[in-house]
Amino acid sequence: MKEVIVHKIFVLLLGMCLAVPVIHSQESIDSIASGMEKHFSTHPSELIYFQTGKGIYETGEDLWFKAYQLDAQTFGLSDKSKTLYLQMVNPEDSVVWQEKYPVENSIVAGHIYIDEKLSEGDYFLEGYTKYSFYKNDTIGITPRRKIKIVKNISRSRVTELPKDSTFRFELFPEGGNLVSGLSSQLAFKATDGRGNPVFVEGTIYQDNKPLCTIKSVHDGMGTVSLTPFKDKTFRIELNNGKSYPLPEIHPQGMVLKLSGRDKEQLDFVVSQSESLPSGPIYLMGQMRGMICCVAKGVLRDSLRISIPLDNFLYQGISEFTLFDSSMHPVAERLVYVRPEKKLYITAEPDKKSYFTREKGTIKIKVTDEEGKPVRANLGLSVFDRAYDNPADPVNILSYCYLSSQIRGRIYNPTYYFDEKNNGRTEGLDLLLLTQGWRRYVWDTEEPHYENRPFLTDEINGLQTLKVKSKKKDGQNQGIEQLIQISGANGNSQFIWTDSTGHFVVDTEMMKALRGGYVYLKPMLSKEFKPALELTDYFPQIDSLKRHRPDYYPVADLSQYNKQEVLDLPVVSGDSTILLSEVTVTAKGHKPFRDKMMGRLDSLAQMNLSTGWVCTCQEKEPFLNDYNGYSHHPAGCPGTEYSGKRLAPVNGKRYTLIKYEPKGGNGAWIVTDIKYITYNGPEFSEDELLRMNNLWRTKGYYASREFYQPNEIDIQSSIPDARNTLLWTPSVITDEKGEAEVGFYCSDINTGFIGMVEGIDGTGLLGNTRCEFRVIRK
Repeated sequence: MKEVIVHKIFVLLLGMCLAVPVIHSQESIDSIASGMEKHFSTHPSELIYFQTGKGIYETGEDLWFKAYQLDAQTFGLSDKSKTLYLQMVNPEDSVVWQEKYPVENSIVAGHIYIDEKLSEGDYFLEGYTKYSFYKNDTIGITPRRKIKIVKNISRSRVTELPKDSTFRFELFPEGGNLVSGLSSQLAFKATDGRGNPVFVEGTIYQDNKPLCTIKSVHDGMGTVSLTPFKDKTFRIELNNGKSYPLPEIHPQGMVLKLSGRDKEQLDFVVSQSESLPSGPIYLMGQMRGMICCVAKGVLRDSLRISIPLDNFLYQGISEFTLFDSSMHPVAERLVYVRPEKKLYITAEPDKKSYFTREKGTIKIKVTDEEGKPVRANLGLSVFDRAYDNPADPVNILSYCYLSSQIRGRIYNPTYYFDEKNNGRTEGLDLLLLTQGWRRYVWDTEEPHYENRPFLTDEINGLQTLKVKSKKKDGQNQGIEQLIQISGANGNSQFIWTDSTGHFVVDTEMMKALRGGYVYLKPMLSKEFKPALELTDYFPQIDSLKRHRPDYYPVADLSQYNKQEVLDLPVVSGDSTILLSEVTVTAKGHKPFRDKMMGRLDSLAQMNLSTGWVCTCQEKEPFLNDYNGYSHHPAGCPGTEYSGKRLAPVNGKRYTLIKYEPKGGNGAWIVTDIKYITYNGPEFSEDELLRMNNLWRTKGYYASREFYQPNEIDIQSSIPDARNTLLWTPSVITDEKGEAEVGFYCSDINTGFIGMVEGIDGTGLLGNTRCEFRVIRK
């Protein structure tokens, strides 16, 4: 067996300076690189990750979140997109919340109000940006984060879903194919209908004779080595009585095997059938579309290739593709590399336990794999442990490095990033051999479709005119027009259309008008009948995401059922019982409107004829000229009125009386009397907009600050029932990699969890957690 050892040099490739080993046939490699560039240019270049203040929310609460906008290749911060389109969907995939938020320095820090009317269940946060969500990307993974919504929190044990009776057993040859006469590794995986692992044992038979046994070693997965032959019959018979044939055995070909690994390098063995001629082969390693290394060797029967791991600058899944002498891909192997390349974060409270309402601090330190301090951008949340959601097996490491990179639903992905799990390296390799497996198809041709961004950061629109002239309707006549842009609070600015009527409200203007809706008013006179056309992208998002696969991970809840969880009463420090729910009802209903719509409503009330009140009686005065009723109707003799005309008052009771000339000889007589509580006329929002020649569209949702009590607030006698003691979405460590954050405990005496996640901006990610107890004095 010959051996190839890869040494690296630096070359310019794909517009980036990458570490690439010495290679021959540079033209062929450049062709592959060009194909990769075309391939990835039509795929999203950003990845969105959501961090939330806690995992479980009660209705009526605020959900605080932080969204990280990362480059899809390096996981460094990306500044391409400027607007986040955020939706919260219920278990039936119906939208219950959707707003737009500005991206500031590649980060979004915002909040969502959890409506009191929402049903209990699992909801998902979904985020989309201009460069993270494309129209034709049907295999992309939607950025999602699961949250659980309840009416009242329950401090009880986690309920594990019942096992599914469906059984699924799959086989995956390492590299892609089994080849007759070549030693191969065959991976297998057994699951139920919900994606939960199933332990299996069985026997491989060759021509009805036992060859070897198999047994799953991690989450229903395992491997077995064998040499298949085309003229033999193979099958696997499981102990549960089910039988499965082996995948197709090819008469000739190549096999790629990962034969060994250590902290310095990966060792591969490439074998080929004796009937194939010797010739050059290439083994290329890439990570998230970045070519990291290419090795060339001459293959006769078998060849060992050693790949130094310092070719890979980042942690993550590397794809090794084997090319034959004609540069056609023949095998592929996924390998997880450089798990040490991350942020090492420690978070330590200054005490193990605190008294209720006591002040505490958490000290944070961040280093890299060499122990050097790192300046990092972190999100920190401290909350009652009852609001932790073990049914959501996602953190920044598992989502970015694993769940977002391979297809299919992963069981308990956080397991592979917990250093307490000794078998996590071997388990992760099994996962990539099975769930990450595919027969690789390299398309070096032009893409079959144009897959480009369709979302916009700005508000785009078109003004059309219907001019009363002999010229064609709908033409703007090549002139620029002025449009007034107002925020929900009434603050306004002006923009111009271009000569075709198109206009843009840029992100800086949207920030200045931040507060919900943006209102637009053409400044041309009504004789031109100006109209605006605005694009709402949320319906397009809804239509496209229905065709996207749902790969949200499955949680391992068995370990949580073994833990003892106390059912603790929630009481204040002075033994005041904190009510779990208070319902306030009121008579009558007026729709909630922002300041702009409220002002339009008030103007409409003032400008329209809404009746007037005479002073003929005090107890229940008459309301005149209102819906055909009047105490002083026009044309009725003897009812002339010269007194004061008062405006009706909302909420006040009035008498309505109707006189009509229906008596003898046309005399005016009373035909109806009734009593009302005046609330004024009600106009729909569409009516108010039309009355004022206004259009509106979603702007940036209003910002809010998380409430934290100060020294004066904490002395109040009012019960403090805060279950989230701290939410700080932007903790920046100093040059020593350190930060310190303070908080005040509430009246809830229980265990609390501190969760920290964050990035350094160049591709390193990290997370940690801490715990402490709050007790009553």
